Amino acid sequence: MSFLREMFSGDVTVEDPRRFIIEAMLAAMEADSDVTEDEMDAFEAALEEHELFAGLTSDERSRLIDIAADAIREAGGGRRRIESIARGLPSRGHRLTAYAMAAEVCVSDADLPETEIAYLDALQGALALGDEEARALFEGARARTGLKTVEERAAAMRKLMPRFVDCMALLAAADGVVQPEERAGVRAVLRNIPDMAVLTREELDGAMEDSFERVEGVDVDSALATIAGAIREQSDRYWTTVYMMIIGRADGRADWREVKCLQLARKHFGLSDSQMDHAMETACQFPAVDLGGVAPEA
Repeated sequence: MSFLREMFSGDVTVEDPRRFIIEAMLAAMEADSDVTEDEMDAFEAALEEHELFAGLTSDERSRLIDIAADAIREAGGGRRRIESIARGLPSRGHRLTAYAMAAEVCVSDADLPETEIAYLDALQGALALGDEEARALFEGARARTGLKTVEERAAAMRKLMPRFVDCMALLAAADGVVQPEERAGVRAVLRNIPDMAVLTREELDGAMEDSFERVEGVDVDSALATIAGAIREQSDRYWTTVYMMIIGRADGRADWREVKCLQLARKHFGLSDSQMDHAMETACQFPAVDLGGVAPEA
């Protein structure tokens, strides 16, 4: 099963991320108040051909379109739905896909008016995509390989995943000890972050155990400095911080050692106050998991 199929599998609901991706495309279509035949063809082709919609019946696709269109109509236009679209797509993979598919709609005809450029700029900002990421996705859309670009970025995420998990383990171990129930909780958190779908369950569990072994007894400041040397792109550093914050808030308690760990991450990753605030907003969109709760299914 591919990264996209794994990420978007499941029954259709009003919170289905595919609904918000459809919203992003519909908003792109109406950005210049002129829906062209080429844009409609690109939209319909996305629903028919892209694998993230594979397995949906025509009725299910129609339901997602209706939900998305109703939301845009009630808001008074797609631009007014951008922040809601971002909130409905908290994970990085979801956001890359939404931007890629919206860009495919915008470049489907010969014209790229200022209103469509402004829409894509606003969508990029709401989705917290870096300039390099957005540029790669836009150029991929121009070449009609937008989702291939998403898959390539997923492959790059797979290579960095051990470093992401190291940072999460550092945060979990910030109080000096990780109890067995905390490990179970961290595992539950990791399994519920869609971005982690680039790894199988066995790979994810193995990565987590390896990370806890690597970070045991290390100096957090030095460890984060080393990790920052491996995670070079600012967008990767931003999302690493998001993942750490998800772990930090999972038990509903704020520990001063966790706060210090995040402050060190900010220093070594070179993040601004606004980036840290935005990262916490994104982290809060993920459901909290009780780190002292029952272990997830094997």
